[in-house]
Amino acid sequence: MNTRKLTRTLLPAAAVLALALSGCAGGGQSADEDEPLVLQFVPTRTDSDMQAQAQPLASLLSDELGREVQVTIATDYSTIIEAMAAGQVDIGIMPPATYVLAHDQGAAEVLLQAQIPAMDPDTATPTDMLVDSFRGEIVVRADSGIESLEDLRGATIAAQNAASASGYIFPVVELADAGLDIHEDLTITTVAGIDSAILAVLNGDVDAAFAFEGGRVLLLSEIPDITEQVSVLYLTENRIPNDAIAVQPSMDADLKQQVKDAFLAIAADPEGHEIVSSLYSHQGYAEADQAAYDIVREYTERAGDL
Repeated sequence: MNTRKLTRTLLPAAAVLALALSGCAGGGQSADEDEPLVLQFVPTRTDSDMQAQAQPLASLLSDELGREVQVTIATDYSTIIEAMAAGQVDIGIMPPATYVLAHDQGAAEVLLQAQIPAMDPDTATPTDMLVDSFRGEIVVRADSGIESLEDLRGATIAAQNAASASGYIFPVVELADAGLDIHEDLTITTVAGIDSAILAVLNGDVDAAFAFEGGRVLLLSEIPDITEQVSVLYLTENRIPNDAIAVQPSMDADLKQQVKDAFLAIAADPEGHEIVSSLYSHQGYAEADQAAYDIVREYTERAGDL
């Protein structure tokens, strides 16, 4: 399965048709100040309160831009690609692999790259150092007896959508590099949310789960000893660039700059920093490096061929 096939899987023909028919809809009209801007993001956890938590971000962006901003939540990694391609979303907070697929469809242009705290992989707690990339990880129950990738042969693994860099793409590629056939040697089951995948490990429903580095932090508040019960078996060799703040490529250049400035201002303000930090673990934003996403494109191609 090559990248083109993977992209077709994630971007149905209906979305392509919608893009062709939409003309100036959605993102194409984003320079019209009478039209609200629509921002969408992909949740990292299964939290019914995330929509409510996103509303303060919409308010801050509205204040910064001087126009209405509506925030919506994508149902999974692929629907935000469809929405961007169909011109229904103007601004996307996009995980790296999702951004690459949308960019290659001509549906997204990165403006900023998120900065997040480096995580201590043992304690799943943030450090004081900010980084623009992270690793994927494979977690197992601490008492499972699984001590190496070879021990995963015959295991059931909880994964995210095939468009998730840490939740699928990077781990499966590196498992294949380690000599494991992801179809013959493993049973991979898709679950919604990194927190749900880790809980499946804790509950014994699966043998392992793919997560982002420090992903157990999502459960620390409700399960304080999660790092003692669930341990990190493996961290991916290659790092994954952080989330992209992306917009419709057709957006007016002045508005693109305004969106960029708005995110930078929000992250620099104590109230705004608290909102983006609690919602998405973003501690700030830096100028985007398009080349940083090339590794994601490479891994996506390799995952599509497995």
